[in-house]
Amino acid sequence: MGIITRWDDKQQTIVLLEFETSWTLDDLKQAVQEADALISSVDHRVDLLIDIEDSRMPSDFMGMARVLLAEGEARANEGRRVVVGANMLFRQGYQAVKAAFRSKLEGREISFAADRDEGRAILRSLRG
Repeated sequence: MGIITRWDDKQQTIVLLEFETSWTLDDLKQAVQEADALISSVDHRVDLLIDIEDSRMPSDFMGMARVLLAEGEARANEGRRVVVGANMLFRQGYQAVKAAFRSKLEGREISFAADRDEGRAILRSLRG
């Protein structure tokens, strides 16, 4: 599989999505379903740590975003999202998606971190 989805901590407050070098829209859909199942399995807020450090952005990034955003809403207890290892190309792609799908992304903003430790620190600080 192109994306590994699992709990990142024993308290089950962070779901880690670890993107491998290559992945497809089907891989992404499967990872989102697995993350949704984990988030839905608990009653407390669950944040997402999305590690794309070793990943390549697919050529149809905008099309993938459109399909994914059309398929569903965030879980009621879904928390913040931090993307780890995003290069400039990914960040520019995110800005384009954000501009094109502003209403769908409202309340689902992404923060960026250089590595997982920084991502976890950001999530802790956002929890207050």
